[in-house]
Amino acid sequence: MRQTASAALVAVLALTAATPVLAGYRIQEVDPEFPKEVTTTWFQGGKVRVDGALEGLSLVIDVRNGEGWLIEAQGKRYAGGAIADLAGELRKIEDEQAREDAATEEAAEEIAKDVPAKPHSIQVKDLGAGEPLLGYQTSRHQVLVDGELLEELWLAPKLDVSREVDLGAYQAALQKMLGGAAAASQGYEESEAYRRLRAVGYPLRQVLYFVGEKTTLQVTSVAVETLPASDFAVPKEYKRIGFTDLLFGESE
Repeated sequence: MRQTASAALVAVLALTAATPVLAGYRIQEVDPEFPKEVTTTWFQGGKVRVDGALEGLSLVIDVRNGEGWLIEAQGKRYAGGAIADLAGELRKIEDEQAREDAATEEAAEEIAKDVPAKPHSIQVKDLGAGEPLLGYQTSRHQVLVDGELLEELWLAPKLDVSREVDLGAYQAALQKMLGGAAAASQGYEESEAYRRLRAVGYPLRQVLYFVGEKTTLQVTSVAVETLPASDFAVPKEYKRIGFTDLLFGESE
């Protein structure tokens, strides 16, 4: 499976405002430990594009129409469609893998039980004003799940990306489309408490705590401008292949 800069894919959320479209946003961010690995995200008119988070692939999600696409420039190939259909394809692959990984009959029986997960307790803490970043005032927040700190955010209220894209719906679509490939997700991103938090503003810094690892994401540049439709489109000459084939790096 293609290597995923997991935390990079989970760096965006919120609710769409009903105000007129003003301009798109192009935002670059890095993990300070890997400054050459830049992730660029475009937001405009209900669409999101991400470069640099999935190895060799661009990700485009049309939130309003419920569609998602993977684009491979090197091989001039693409894959995608309705996100509900893509999620179904991915779920079949993951279920097959889970069965293969069941080392004993007992483990297989545990998988088959499909016991409902216990609901998580999600707590959001407002820590007050944060430091200014890129000229934007920020507010600092923490997210705890079942009492465990999983995320810290420095949100910029005046960086209103939610004017262009319902970022809460984007995050939900992302998780459905990529499943385990969006490896930093812990499931709390779709909660009402988290979506309300992300409506406060765009995160110019995030610190993510996941499976004993700490990852920092720092926004390094913000451009506010009208983006061409081609930024979110699949080039006409590209060949369409199977979604899981492209996601998991299968050759033609």
